[in-house]
Amino acid sequence: MATDGPDPDPCNKEVFNKGKCVFITHSIPSNAMEGWVKKVAERSGQPVDWHFCGGRARVLALGDISKVNLALQELMPEHNELQER
Repeated sequence: MATDGPDPDPCNKEVFNKGKCVFITHSIPSNAMEGWVKKVAERSGQPVDWHFCGGRARVLALGDISKVNLALQELMPEHNELQER
């Protein structure tokens, strides 16, 4: 259950089933994580989604993973800010 608003939509089934795990994080509320991952997807132009697993947020992606990794690096300062809140 989200603690920062309504529950985000479930992880895209295709990304969940076939995606490669590209990042694992923690301590970011669900809706904040959802917004950040959507930015990663938009910036990379690739299918990216996430879900909680064992108390951690797993970010999964399909397509050109190098583009996703570049977007993750570019958006890491925002991630770190969210984690510090």
